[in-house]
Order: sequence, then structure tokens, then C-alpha cells
Amino acid sequence: MAFTTQTLTDSDFELVTKTTITGTNGTTTKVVDVSAYNGAATDPRVSIVSCWWSVSSQTDIEWNATTNVVALSLNTNGSYNAGGQAMPSIANDAGSGIDGDIYFENDAACIGTIILKMRKVSGWDNIT
Repeated sequence: MAFTTQTLTDSDFELVTKTTITGTNGTTTKVVDVSAYNGAATDPRVSIVSCWWSVSSQTDIEWNATTNVVALSLNTNGSYNAGGQAMPSIANDAGSGIDGDIYFENDAACIGTIILKMRKVSGWDNIT
């Protein structure tokens, strides 16, 4: 019963992770600790460029803050800004207590996979 996150890409401006969910129930778990990636400097932030998912129950992707802010709510199978879609990136709009990290939360037992493609936007030593 866990979230297991694998880094697929950690380049100067892009971060791609794959998270496998195995039977979690009612948990909120940090899956992207932005300060742990290449080039993280002071107060690093990312935006979500695209997302692909296959989950067995609703799972929220949240920006961490004093009160987490939902970036995307996922259910069944789908994608955001994949293929020919031309949607904007999802900026981190969390308020008080924001730290840039991303959490996943589900309220029922869930299994599945979520792939997040992110853009490093501020707080990285390679961005001027």
C-alpha cells in the first residue's frame, strides 16, 4: 500500500515522474519533493505541463501548502495536454505555506499509474 515514484527525466528545464499506486486508502503522500531534483536552489517551483493516468478511484494531484490546493482530479484513464491538445501549463497557485512540493491524495483504495511532466519555472540555479 504505497506510492512509488520514479524519475524519468530530470534535465535543466524539465522533470518527468512516474508514480505507481498500490492499494492506498485515504492517504495524502508527497510524490514530488522539488528540492531533491537537479538544479534546485532557493524555493524551487514547477508547473504541470501534462499528465497521463490510469487509476481505479479518484486521486487528486495537490500543490503543498498550509491547506493543499488541488491542481488536477483524476479518475479512471485519461490525459491532460497530451498528443494534439494545446492546453496551458498548470501553475502552482497554492497560498500560505507553499513549498513547491506535489502530493497525491485518494479517499478510497486505489491502484494505478500517473505520469507527470513538469517544467522547472523558478528557484533553480540553471534558470536566470
